[in-house]
Amino acid sequence: MRKSIGGDGTDTTSALFAFLKARNRVRLANLFLIGELEDPAALFLTDYRSPLTWLPWGVFNPASIRRGTVTSEIGLTVQSLDVEWSPALDSFGTTLPTLNHYQLAQAGYYDNRAVRVWRTFMPTPGDADTYGACELFGGRVASTTTSRGNIKFSVNSFLDVINQKIPPNVIEATNTLAHYKGATPPTGFTQIPQFTVASPSSKSVIMGDCTSPSAGHIFGTNDFRYGYLVFNTGSVNAGLWAAIAQNSDFDAGGGVHHNRFQVYGGFVADPVPGDTCYVSAAFPINLQDGDYFGFPYVPPPETAV
Repeated sequence: MRKSIGGDGTDTTSALFAFLKARNRVRLANLFLIGELEDPAALFLTDYRSPLTWLPWGVFNPASIRRGTVTSEIGLTVQSLDVEWSPALDSFGTTLPTLNHYQLAQAGYYDNRAVRVWRTFMPTPGDADTYGACELFGGRVASTTTSRGNIKFSVNSFLDVINQKIPPNVIEATNTLAHYKGATPPTGFTQIPQFTVASPSSKSVIMGDCTSPSAGHIFGTNDFRYGYLVFNTGSVNAGLWAAIAQNSDFDAGGGVHHNRFQVYGGFVADPVPGDTCYVSAAFPINLQDGDYFGFPYVPPPETAV
C-alpha cells in the first residue's frame, strides 16, 4: 500500500494497515492543494463535508470538487488527471485581487500551477491526523476549461519534464537547463534585477526603475528579449508573468529615463506606479548568447563516423 504520513509527520503506514486488516471502519476523503504551500493564494480544498486538518499542510476547506481516475504504471509514462471544481459564483471584479475564480481561470491564472492530491483515512469522522494521508497524484495544470458553474483542470504529472525532443544536430537548442533553470540574470550580472513600476505603464508596456542590484541602471536594448517579467506580492498583478518582446531605454524628459518593457499578451490589469517586479533574461542556449555553459555544437551522427 502507499506510504501514509500522520499529522505529526511520522510514517503511519504499518498502523493504518493493521487498523484496516482488523476490519475497522474508515472514512475516506480527497485533499487537494492547488498552488504551492508558501503561496498565500494557494487553495486547500477537500471533497469532505467539513474542514479537515492535516498538520503537515494545514486546513483543507470543503468544496464541490472531484477528480478523475488515477492511473499507475511502471515506467516514465506521463499520466494526466482531470480535476473539476465548482466554486461559488462571487461578484465579478476588474482587478486581479477582486476577480472571482471563474475570471481567474479564464485569464489563465491557474495555468502551470502545481496540483497535489492526497487520500486521507479517517478512523472517526473529521479525523485526518491520526493516520494522515497518502500521496495520490502530483502535477501541473496543463489546460483549463470553464463552463457554467464548473472549472475543469487537466493536470499533467510532474514527469512531463522528461518530454524533451532533442534535435539531431544541436543539443543546446533544447538544453534541459534552458527550460528549467529558472530566472536568469542578464549578461554581466549575478543577481536578478528588481524594478519599481513607473508611469506611464499599461497592461502590455511597463516602465520600470531598477532598484537592485544597481539602482537606476538603464539596461541595453533587448538585454531581456525573450525573457520574462514577474510581478511581486503586493502588486495588482501579483504572481502573473509575461514574456518580453523587447526592452529599451525610455526618455521621459527632464533627464529622467526608465527601462521600457514591451510584453507579449499583456497582464490582467494595468500595473500601478509603485508595484514591484523582477525581470529575467532569456537563458543562453547557444555559444554566442553570452554566459553559456551547456553543450557545445554536436555534429549529426551520419557525419561523425
